[in-house]
Amino acid sequence: MSGKLPERSPLLRRHAAVVTAVVYSAVVFLVLGACWLFASNVDQLFPGEQFIQSAAMDEWRPTDEHLHVFAGGFWRVGAFWRSVNLTVVTATITMLIAAAVGIPAAYALSRYKVPGRSIIDVLFSSVIVLPTASVGLCLVILMQHTPVLKELHLVYSLPGIVAVQLVVATAMGISAWKAAFDGVNERFEHVARSLGSGPWRAFRTVTLPCAKPGLIAGLILAWTRAAAEFGGVLIFCSTFAERPEASFSPMTRLLHLHQADPLAVSMWSQIEYGNVEYGTAIGFMLVFISAASVYAIHRLGGKTYVW
Repeated sequence: MSGKLPERSPLLRRHAAVVTAVVYSAVVFLVLGACWLFASNVDQLFPGEQFIQSAAMDEWRPTDEHLHVFAGGFWRVGAFWRSVNLTVVTATITMLIAAAVGIPAAYALSRYKVPGRSIIDVLFSSVIVLPTASVGLCLVILMQHTPVLKELHLVYSLPGIVAVQLVVATAMGISAWKAAFDGVNERFEHVARSLGSGPWRAFRTVTLPCAKPGLIAGLILAWTRAAAEFGGVLIFCSTFAERPEASFSPMTRLLHLHQADPLAVSMWSQIEYGNVEYGTAIGFMLVFISAASVYAIHRLGGKTYVW
């Protein structure tokens, strides 16, 4: 008996060739479209015809010498670096809290028959697809009309940024972490426990190493989602640069974070007040950060996560 596989018929080969051609055409179209999108907006980094000057714009940046240079001269502006620090710090705190809460929750949803598990899955999926501005509005209403939560004073505050980011980042992270645990065969855990390992040791020595790529991918995904948050933060915290200094805590003022906004909000505010070059540069940076994060996730072996 021959060990060779039977050759495909000419009809199947033609069908395969057609499918391959369609897939490659779609990829080429997407790549060229993305390149055209970037190339068509590069000119926005260079100073052009100025907008109509207004009193609000003068009040916003009355003595800004970097206003009409390439990319708004963002690398020379202290507020930009404070925005970077604010984004990195809040996104990292959000990621750590989301991991502390979400990884155990994802494991429970993956391994145990939690009552109402299907409803929980629907709720998390709904948060992922929900416009984040709606999340911010819901949090504002919740904080303003709940007596206990109202005392926390999270609205228009630095911890408020983390609160908004946490909602969307946790939902995104749990989807990835649950998929990672779903990809680990439960029989491995049962074998480890039959050989004398306790539940915690089996989880630590068997489940975690097997799910490690998906767990790290979830961490990256949660951090990136938190760093890119815009609508919810804008509704819940507004822009710090427009709020009186006395409304911030002493620690926030000491770190000069009251003079900065998260990068996504800073991008919007700069374009809103006419500094298009500066805002466009921040927009390009956010795109590159997101692309690098997605690349890192795929390098980790992205078959264990769900978007």
